[in-house]
Amino acid sequence: MPSSRRMRGFTLIEMMAVVVIMAMVFAIGAPRLGTSKLRILKQEAETIAQSLDFARQRAVMTSTPHRLFIDLEEGGYRIEMLTTEEEAFAALAADHEELQFGDDLDPLENPNAPLDLRPPVRAERDFYPVPHRRFGSFTWIDDAVYFVGLSSSAGWIEGGEVVIGFEADGTTEFSLLEIADADDNHLTLEIEPMLDRVRRRPGRARS
Repeated sequence: MPSSRRMRGFTLIEMMAVVVIMAMVFAIGAPRLGTSKLRILKQEAETIAQSLDFARQRAVMTSTPHRLFIDLEEGGYRIEMLTTEEEAFAALAADHEELQFGDDLDPLENPNAPLDLRPPVRAERDFYPVPHRRFGSFTWIDDAVYFVGLSSSAGWIEGGEVVIGFEADGTTEFSLLEIADADDNHLTLEIEPMLDRVRRRPGRARS
């Protein structure tokens, strides 16, 4: 005997209840999602600030100019120091052996060798990555974050490669580095010429 029961649809009250529940879930989850993205932005700003502080401190400790090299478009940065190519590669060697300059020119090893009285050739110096596993390698910011631009004495730059340099005494020029996320949250890092810390503030660099 065929069943006399029929399939029935949702009532208006049931549909309204579902809508209310979905709205409540969205109201609770959406702020958390926004807070999570903002937390990522703050974490990236903190990491960049640590790199800037490290570059300044190392410049003073080694009496050597350092800089933070930034690829604004690709979202990467690393710390570099002014040195020769030979010294840079030697410092990055896995065994970290110290260079023994002049060993192959020691006249005592070969008494018959003529003395070379020419002045030593001064090796050209350029910026190379610092011999540090973390700061000397490229750090890539989170995919949810991007570089907006850098404001310095050269003006406002939004693309390409830029640097924030520190002299051997740790001084630098005033710069503003701005980062943001897809939700239009912006954070600015202020690099002061004389202060030994980087200030972080919400908002745009050019506000």
